[in-house]
Amino acid sequence: MIIKVVLVLAILLLIVWFLSNRTTNQVRAWQKIGVLALTLIGIVVVISPDTSNRIAHKLGVGRGADLLLYLLTISFIFMTLNLYLKGKEEQRRIVALARKIALLETQIKQKK
Repeated sequence: MIIKVVLVLAILLLIVWFLSNRTTNQVRAWQKIGVLALTLIGIVVVISPDTSNRIAHKLGVGRGADLLLYLLTISFIFMTLNLYLKGKEEQRRIVALARKIALLETQIKQKK
């Protein structure tokens, strides 16, 4: 099925692109666009459930529900990776702050 190749490539490209451009404003903009797109897709599917079936059949997927599951899987991977990387960034910031505080405390003690 062509959809398998497309989905695997999409996941790999998202991860590579996301990891290589993590701190840019472009990444944050694409995150917002992604959330907006998923929201619009959700609204369309709720209003017209047959739309997901038609799109799924064009992409070679049996049912619209399966296509939605694939899209949600990609979204879940992306969001999990995003949260993990944000946590790592916060850890680095805390370590840098702790080092600065330790250095400042040492300087204050030396002046006394």
